[in-house]
Amino acid sequence: MTDKNTIFQTEFLKPVQKTGKATVLLAMVCMMFPGLYLMFFHGIFPPAGPLFQSVLTIWSFMIILGALEVFIYFPILGIAGTYMSFLVGNILNLRVPVSATAQQVVGTKEATPEAEIVSTLGIAGSVIASELVLIIGIFAFLPFINKLQDSGMALEVALNQVLPALFGALGGVFLFKVPKLGIIPLGLAFIIAFFKNDVPYSVVIPPMVIISIVTARIMYKKKWIKGEGMM
Repeated sequence: MTDKNTIFQTEFLKPVQKTGKATVLLAMVCMMFPGLYLMFFHGIFPPAGPLFQSVLTIWSFMIILGALEVFIYFPILGIAGTYMSFLVGNILNLRVPVSATAQQVVGTKEATPEAEIVSTLGIAGSVIASELVLIIGIFAFLPFINKLQDSGMALEVALNQVLPALFGALGGVFLFKVPKLGIIPLGLAFIIAFFKNDVPYSVVIPPMVIISIVTARIMYKKKWIKGEGMM
């Protein structure tokens, strides 16, 4: 009789790997189309010097950040979730919270086939829902976008706090269960915010995630916290 893990590997992971690689490679090719269209059909192409300088500036940190993000978010997103999330975007402010919340609601244990499937379903649902909401929102709010951005209204201020609110709510769920996990990460975050409160989220979050994982591991090894009930 075929066991659960064998079925999971053959019927789920292999098709996911095949489809995920194909769609990501296709997306990479499609991203070249706008530039190639401008170059071949309109003769628009930037000078080599500024182009090289711009590419070098972006690649100098995006290569490292892009590689780190895969390792940081993979344990939460899973294999299929990682492919989908990096393909459609909104990883920090939508896919990670959706995946973690779905696993918590269902009660699956991390790094198991059940957690992988639950995460996949949750992220897939968020992709469909977010695209529908985005399409509706574009047509509904497009006439008012410029007025909202320039008005300083409360809605504009609130929208700027969506990402901190999401991470605060998500972090609160785990910190209420194991408050010790937040001592070092929150302490460092408060120090950074006190001395330099304009650091972009994309710069702060990856190293803070690594610090959180390392400190949690040390606490677990020293038996300061228990592993049960953390998800």
